Amino acid sequence: MLHELVDLRPYNTLALSVRAQYFCEVSGPDELQAALSWAHAKNLPVLPMGEGSNMVLTRDYPGLVLRLMDHSLQVGYEDEVCVHIRAGAGMAWHQLVEKTLALGWFGLENLALIPGTVGAAPVQNIGAYGVEIAAFILSVDCVNIASGERFIFDKAGCQFSYRNSIFKQQLLGKTVVTSVVFILSKKPQVNTQYAALHNYLSGYPHTEITPHTVKEAVCAIRRMRLPDPTITPNAGSFFKNPQIDAAHFAQLQKDNPAIAFYTGEQGRVKLAAAWLIEQSGWKGRCIGDACVHDQQALVLINRGHANGTEILALANSIAADVYTRFAVQLEYEPWVW
Repeated sequence: MLHELVDLRPYNTLALSVRAQYFCEVSGPDELQAALSWAHAKNLPVLPMGEGSNMVLTRDYPGLVLRLMDHSLQVGYEDEVCVHIRAGAGMAWHQLVEKTLALGWFGLENLALIPGTVGAAPVQNIGAYGVEIAAFILSVDCVNIASGERFIFDKAGCQFSYRNSIFKQQLLGKTVVTSVVFILSKKPQVNTQYAALHNYLSGYPHTEITPHTVKEAVCAIRRMRLPDPTITPNAGSFFKNPQIDAAHFAQLQKDNPAIAFYTGEQGRVKLAAAWLIEQSGWKGRCIGDACVHDQQALVLINRGHANGTEILALANSIAADVYTRFAVQLEYEPWVW
């Protein structure tokens, strides 16, 4: 059903109060095609939306906001080693993690409790605790917003990189992700190499570290470190961990021996954005109701009535100070309207 002038505050995790000119929830391909045809006939832009967990809305949207509600889960190919599953774009991501674990399909446990939907996962190439979703994606089903044409991207076509994909670049604003096909293992294997996860599980006997244990550990760590967006409005990690060349890193490490870093892509060094922000004095600080979380400097929160412009002003101030001190440019993770 189509609605006019809908406040999107309940539909984005930063609780930003902007309005959509039109708003529609769609459950299947026929409803999606009808909604796109209607918007096309009226020459309206279209914004697909899941849980609104990775976006900053700075003004009203002068078009149609589409909320996908397909929560389906289907099994494709299956043998004794692996299973291929197709998940509807509207399913909550954590729900998929829990369902697959309950069915004895493994791989997604390190990505537990990430807010958002299945449809958003490939756009952002979500990752946490040493795992990226790209490792488990076989293909992504999409619909072209302008033409209504359905098409499929295989893994290579998705052009995955760190917190990035073709859907966030060349196809930004041009497609609706309708479902994702994953390959999961039927033989339990665990990945506990990430330092925080390894430390949390260090007291467990080796035989007790299972995919279920890892999932529970990830959830516990996330709850300790990250605010629940249903209680404290936020968009998760606001900044990417920046990657710099080896020469730049060598100079930074010389001046800052305690600098936090990881192995990056193509010979670069990945820095911990949270460490850079803390060292720049922003952890726990506010500009009005837009604040840096006092436990996790990567997270910007809406303390009450901040708007999107104020959230961005805070983010820009943080990025400017980090650049002044370290000559490192921070990039946003969320999409900004």
